[in-house]
Amino acid sequence: MTSNSSAGHSSSSVLSEPLLLQARRLFASIYFLIFLLGVPGNVLLLLVLIPDLMRTGASHVSRLTGPLQVNIALLDLLFFLYVVPVMFGNVLFKGWPLGYVVCVTYNSLSLSIIFADFYSLLAVSLLRYVAVSHPTRTLAVSQRLIAWACVFIWALGFLFSIPLWIHYTTVEVEGETYCVNQMPKQQLALYFRLLGGVAFLPPMLLMILCYSSIIFTLWVRRGLAVHTASSLQVNRGATVMALVTVVTFVVMWVPYWLVVFLTKDDELLTTGPMYLASNLTTLLAYANRCVNPIICFSLSSQCQAGLRKLVRRTGCCLEPRCSTDAVRMEAAGGEGGAP
Repeated sequence: MTSNSSAGHSSSSVLSEPLLLQARRLFASIYFLIFLLGVPGNVLLLLVLIPDLMRTGASHVSRLTGPLQVNIALLDLLFFLYVVPVMFGNVLFKGWPLGYVVCVTYNSLSLSIIFADFYSLLAVSLLRYVAVSHPTRTLAVSQRLIAWACVFIWALGFLFSIPLWIHYTTVEVEGETYCVNQMPKQQLALYFRLLGGVAFLPPMLLMILCYSSIIFTLWVRRGLAVHTASSLQVNRGATVMALVTVVTFVVMWVPYWLVVFLTKDDELLTTGPMYLASNLTTLLAYANRCVNPIICFSLSSQCQAGLRKLVRRTGCCLEPRCSTDAVRMEAAGGEGGAP
């Protein structure tokens, strides 16, 4: 995660120059691929999700989870547009040519985005659980409350990153500038273990419990009496997509946290295997942001309908005789496409 920003400095003493050069080229290529996949996917997802926020025909639960999904897509897009390009330059250059401000904001923002993204997924899981197990209680939740929840999630992500805002800085070593975390190794290891053991693991277990209960209700008990056949079908489809998103997130992030917990304090990025393991698991975790749009467009009928509507509208506007009335008619014609 953020501890890799000075990897080029700390790893140079434990990896041979040819191996370090090959590793840098490999990591830079993967970061470039992540950027190419992530930016268009999340831009397209936002273009589909934002119009749905104003759609009157959507269910109450969809209107509640919609802002959270937009929040996730915005966080991912910010990550791709700022964090990934800096990471790309970080692995290409031996030192840190980007200055103090980028050093601090890059490391701190990346961690803030990670946890804001994670807690947005948690909020979606909780809403889906309440919608299935206690459907009448969702009526008391408003979009305004969800908007405040998104603000709180951003603030919580910032709170977790405060130690990084304080301890990251640039230093000069033998005429070369490096971006380093000045926190002592033992404190740095403890900080990341607390993040994993307190801020990540319990919410992850809570999400697992939520979806276990949802699956039991929708598939084992065949739904509650208050659910109609159509609402059961909609809830099952939405739950499958959300469940796949959460499972993918957990699978792609758990290897990183395992490395954090299994790394000894005196091995933190000071051995070749630890350097490679840390970077590879970080790449796997960051690649998760490329997967979310693919999951949405593959499993969500609402996203598929929105994408078809967007393609038709774009195709219409490319025609020379396209008019505003034609666009409005096209939009009105696809209003009932999403569940």
